[in-house]
Amino acid sequence: MRMIKKEKKMINKLSRFICLICMSVFVACQEPEGFSVSEDPLDAGREFVRAVLDGDFEKASLYVCDNAEDKEIFDRYKQYMKKQPKSERLQFKSSSIIVNSVENLNDSVTIINFSNSHTMKPADLKVVKEKDEWKVDFSYTFSGNLPAND
Repeated sequence: MRMIKKEKKMINKLSRFICLICMSVFVACQEPEGFSVSEDPLDAGREFVRAVLDGDFEKASLYVCDNAEDKEIFDRYKQYMKKQPKSERLQFKSSSIIVNSVENLNDSVTIINFSNSHTMKPADLKVVKEKDEWKVDFSYTFSGNLPAND
């Protein structure tokens, strides 16, 4: 009888341990390593740009607005960047982010003008508050940076 009780206790402990491991794996798989919800637009913009420069497109995609246009443009950009020579990708990875200006248009829209130390080409990044999270309006990065037609 004692043997049965010991076996039940052992099985119960083992079940709890396996359940704990499964929960840990599930939680760990939800977000890429190093991802955290940004508290402000500058943080979201910086995290997004750093992830793109590092070639961590999985992490960067979590900062992109959740709409079809932004996701499609980001996917095309990701494919373009992956085709760049390895030496170029390494230059981006080792470059620094330079924030030139931050313009808070209102409490839910911010425009960040930035460049990186590799290309030194300024670009605008629009960060918007979407469902209490700061996200990058990636389509603006291209449409907002186009030169005016003459």
